[in-house]
Parts: sequence; structure tokens; C-alpha cells
Amino acid sequence: MARGPAGFLALLVFGGAAALPAQLRVVEVPISGRASLDSLARLGFEVADVRSIDGAQRAVIVVSPETELRLAQRGFRTRALSVARVTTGAAADTFHSFHAFDNPGTGIRATLAAWAASDTLIHLDSVGASYEGRPILAVKLGPPDDSPTRPNVLFLGTHHAREWISTAVAMKLIRWLADSGGALITAHDVWVMPVENPDGYQYTFTDDRYWRKNRRPNGDGTYGVDPNRNYPAFWGVDDVGSSGVQNAETYRGTTPASEPETQAVMAFHAAHPPVASVSYHSYTGLVLYPWGFRAGELAPDLSRFQALAGTDLVPAVTDSVPESTIDHYHPGPGWNLYTTNGEYTDWAYRTYGTIAFTTELTSGCCVSGLYYGFEFPDDSALVERVFRDNLPFARALIAASGDLAHAPGVTGAVPAAPRFMSLWPDSWLSLDAADPRPQLTVRTATGVLTSRSSQTDSLRRGTLRTVWRTDLRADAVRALRADGTPITAELVSLAGAEPLDVGWSGWRRDTLRVGGNYSWWMAGTDTLTSPVVDLRGRTLVWLHLWTRHYGSAFTPARRGTIQFSADSGATWSDVAVIIGDGPSWYPMRVDLPQAANQRGARVRFITQDFTWWVDAVGFATDASTAFLPLAAAAGAEVSENPVRNNQVVISWPAATGDARLSVFSFTGERLYQTTVPAPTNEYVWDLTTAGGARRVVNGAYIIVVDVDGHRYRRRLFVARRAP
Repeated sequence: MARGPAGFLALLVFGGAAALPAQLRVVEVPISGRASLDSLARLGFEVADVRSIDGAQRAVIVVSPETELRLAQRGFRTRALSVARVTTGAAADTFHSFHAFDNPGTGIRATLAAWAASDTLIHLDSVGASYEGRPILAVKLGPPDDSPTRPNVLFLGTHHAREWISTAVAMKLIRWLADSGGALITAHDVWVMPVENPDGYQYTFTDDRYWRKNRRPNGDGTYGVDPNRNYPAFWGVDDVGSSGVQNAETYRGTTPASEPETQAVMAFHAAHPPVASVSYHSYTGLVLYPWGFRAGELAPDLSRFQALAGTDLVPAVTDSVPESTIDHYHPGPGWNLYTTNGEYTDWAYRTYGTIAFTTELTSGCCVSGLYYGFEFPDDSALVERVFRDNLPFARALIAASGDLAHAPGVTGAVPAAPRFMSLWPDSWLSLDAADPRPQLTVRTATGVLTSRSSQTDSLRRGTLRTVWRTDLRADAVRALRADGTPITAELVSLAGAEPLDVGWSGWRRDTLRVGGNYSWWMAGTDTLTSPVVDLRGRTLVWLHLWTRHYGSAFTPARRGTIQFSADSGATWSDVAVIIGDGPSWYPMRVDLPQAANQRGARVRFITQDFTWWVDAVGFATDASTAFLPLAAAAGAEVSENPVRNNQVVISWPAATGDARLSVFSFTGERLYQTTVPAPTNEYVWDLTTAGGARRVVNGAYIIVVDVDGHRYRRRLFVARRAP
């Protein structure tokens, strides 16, 4: 997992790359869109970077002669990439900031043993052994006992052997916690495993700097299983997120948890279930969280992950490495980078409810204009800078572990209370798994919805939030309520590039949609702007939309930006940023406290060299009054609601005078009016002609009957199927 600087491409030399240790080398491969990236993933390559040269996209990967031949056989052309080397040949292990595992003087094992012997706050244990018999070391900070009253928090380093900076950061975290941890290590059981893959890590010092996997001999003469594709959760669900080819970089092993390194981590979790964890990698500058196994999947605990990881507008981790091409780590679900299966954070979250993150540490790409990639500079000041950038997130995660439902993250954000995430065409309701109403009923103004699916796992603690999904295919349904709770939401406006969605400008119409017949779409740079919406009287406003996009977390400058205006478009402010890959539709909620009671509300969507679809866009509110008029509506009846056919019978109590029947749109526009002579107290509304008016479209309507000094109202939903 990696990223490099697009701004220094002119300094790279192609062809005749410097000799690398053993047989692995770094190359660039021309790509042409997502299909080629997927093709590389299916061949078992980890894409370390995506860069642009003269307008052409290139993927940076590590190859062996065998895997490079496999590329050539499938039509991929490789070009050697000359990198600024930190090491040449076999490493002499004489670095200032990086140290081998086995060195008896400065090695990781010897250093941890010395620290434990001299510091009463550092306790060293082995949770298992690697394939070659090295101990998988775990350090506990603070009291020696593992108290059930103190939440466990785990930090992991070096699943992938070549990512030395992850080891260095984990070691610095141990030292800082012992020296300055204070209440963090007395009120919490904090654990650090600085090297999850000791065999592979040692091998990068003695034989091959670019080695990634462990050192298990495979049946075909190759070596190594990717430890971070070997966990049981979603193991091998496809060949994009991991590979079944033995010499592939992402080879997942013969069976789930086949590797002793994986088994050791699993055994640790069984004995000390972490409430929260971080797995350090390099070198993209990301804070990733579940799910990663399939694009578009959102975790039940999404609001907790977002509160801790921050957003691109208010990030949890900044990047202060001099000349870095990024200023913060991009937060998002794992598939935002690319899909993975058999990966640690998905497994820990699914199995133990661990609020688990993968932190992709920054590259040393830009010091003096040189590209380093995996080979972070052996510069103690720069390594310290990376550690200090990531320390606030680590501290906030430890502090929050005692109360993940309410504790703030680095930015001060706290997890959102139970609420609706989406209302149409599917409703998503976020609830706490410990809620005493596990069979909560969700209803519209006209009836109860049938639950379609629920993202709930069997966990040891009631800390997860579960997402309820229900089918809401009828265009008419705009307001929802969770019975027995104060949770209510209502769509104030809704649009999705349909013919009647007027007032929008920019972008194109596309048939790839989540609801209706169309969505808005743009590839490149352009702006989609909404019409003005009057939100006076509306509070607790949020932006409702479904989104789909193609991008790359390696190139965060290519992005989509959502802006809001309260003054009809005179001024705009950023309210959300979309970065990375999202090839499947998913709902997105953007809270807009600044939109409350505004008469000139508008939103716009800006693509910056980005491919983006949006659909089901509208303003919504959590302070709906849509259900209040229903109690007063008794007396007017309809033959069916929602209306599935071409006719509906409207009736009211018997009266002596003529009745005036009016039909209003959901926004209050009078669409139709007729008089029904006494003593008739019903009317057959033909929706194909609307009594001479234009054909009635699916939607929400208000029926009003005025007769004998009484007014009867009924909310009516029209939701006919397409012929």
C-alpha cells in the first residue's frame, strides 16, 4: 500500500534502474482506467502508486522476473523506475532509524528486551512464533495485569516486511507511552506489536529490501503468504482483493488463518479483545476503516469511525513531512483505496467489534526532491515527524476506547446519535446494538415498512451500531419514523436528473442510477448546481444523496467537492470532499447546520479531473412534522394508500352540501380541483387523466375535502409500477 509524489516525476529516470537486492525491482506499468488496475490486482500485484506522465497513467508495482513475465504475457509493458536508494545490496543494518529484528545489539528483539528490563511500565511477551520460529512480540504498557475494567487497545506494525517506517513508528509509540503516557496507560490496557511479520522483516535486512510477505515455502518453489490477506473474514471472496497465485504479492495462503503469524494475532484477540486498534502500513497517507472487502459497503459503526478518523475537511492526521505532496491523511473505508479480503481490520471488526483502522503512513517522497516510496529516509528527524503527526490520533483512540459511543476524536467530533442515513430509495437507520428495541418498526405516513436486511454481527459487547435497510421504492415516500423513538426524518426536496427535476444546471444525464431512470454524471472538470430551495421553518437539515465515483486515493488532487450556499449562490462553502475509488452506489449524509431556516439554500457538486455520479439528491430534516397532521386527517378515506393502480376512491362522511375536492402537490401547489354534488360522498380519481389535467406522476399528494363547514385532509402516495 503506497503512494508517491506526482510533482517530482521529472526527476525519475526510466530504463537502467539501479540494481536492487535479490530479484525484486520497482517498475511502472501503463494503465488505462479501472479495468487495468483490476487486472493488475487479479494478477496478484499490490499497486503501490498511480502517477501521470505526459497525460498517461502509470501504476507503480514491485515485480520479480516470474511476475514480470506474467505481466508481459498479458500485454502489460513495464518500465524500470529508478528510486532514491536508502540501501544498496544486502543491508548492513547500520541505520540510525531502522533496525533488523535479529541484531543482538540494536535489533527489535534486543531493544524491547532491554526496555522491559529497565522500565517497570514496559512488559514484554510473545503471543506466538513465526514460521521460522521468531517470537511475535507484544508489549504491554502500564500495569502488568490485564484488567477487565480497563479497555484493551492494540497497535500493530509491519504486516508487510518492507514497510520499515511502520516498525519505527510502533517502536516510538512504545517509548512515548512509557515516558509520557500517564493516564492513557493507567486507565487503559495498551498493547503494541511492532513486528507482526518478523521473518519477512528480517529478510528485508539480509536479502531483499522489497520483500513483502512472510517466508513460508510454497509448493511451487516460491515463498511467502501475505499476512494481511490471510485472516478468516471474507477470506478469498474474490481474486481482486487477494490472490490465489503462490508467487503473487497478495497471495492469501492455502486456507484462512493458515499462517502462524495470523494465528498469533488471532490468539491475542481471543485473550485480550481490543476495543480499538491501529494497523500501521506505508506509504499512502490514509486512515482506512472497515469495510474493505467490497466497494460500497458501509460499516454499522460508520459514525464512530468518522468521528475518530475525521474528514478531508477536518482530518485527524496531518502530514508535516517537508515538501510532501499531501497535507493530511485521507480518511475513508478500505475500498476507497482498493478492495481487500482476508484483511486484519475487517476481521477484527467483524469478529470482535474492534474499531479498527489501517493507517497508511506517509512516504518520504519529497525530501530534496527525491522519490523514496517504501524506502523512507534514514533520517531520525523525519521519522520523528511522521510519528508526531500520528501521535494525536493514537492518543485520541486510546482515550476514546472507554466510551466509543460518546468520546471525541482528535477533531472534537463525537459519534452521531441514532438517526436515518438515507430515506430513498432505500432507508438506512443507524441504531445501537445495545438498544432494547431490536425489532424496531419503521413506518411511513401510510404504513409499516418491511425490513430488507440488517448489518448486525454477533459481538461480545453491545457497542456496534446496526444499519436497518428497508425497501422504499415508491417515489411518494418522503417521511419516516422509528416507532417508539424520537427518530424521524423527512425529505424536503428530492431530485435525480429525471425529466421533471427542473432548475439544475451542469453535468450530464446517465442511465446508471440508484432510483428513477437517470442520475447526474460527469467525467473531468465541471459543476452541477441545484435550484434554490426554501428551508424556512426547517431545522436539523442535512444533505441526502447517493454517490458513485472512480478515482484514486493515490491522487487526492483529483476529487469531488460538495459546496453549500445559504444566499442563493452568491457565496459558497465546502461541506464535503470525495476522494478515491467508490465504484458501487452508497448513501451519503452531510449535516448542514448552516442551512436551518434559510430561504436561499443551494448545493453544487464540483468535479476536479474526477468521474462522479450523484442521484437521489435532496435536503432532509430530522425535525419532521409530517406525522402530526395524520391524527387530524380522520374522516377522509382512500381505497388504497399508496396507490398502485390507475384509480383511487376518495370518500368522506355523508354531508348535505356539495363538496369541493382539491389535490395539492407535496410542496403545496394546487394541481386539481373539482366539485362533487350532494349527496354523493365519494369521488373516483382517474390518475391517467387526472380529470382532464395532465397524467398524475408518482409522488406525494395532499387531498383536501371542504364540505358543510368541515375540512378533511388525507396524505396520499402514488407509487404505480412502470408498465
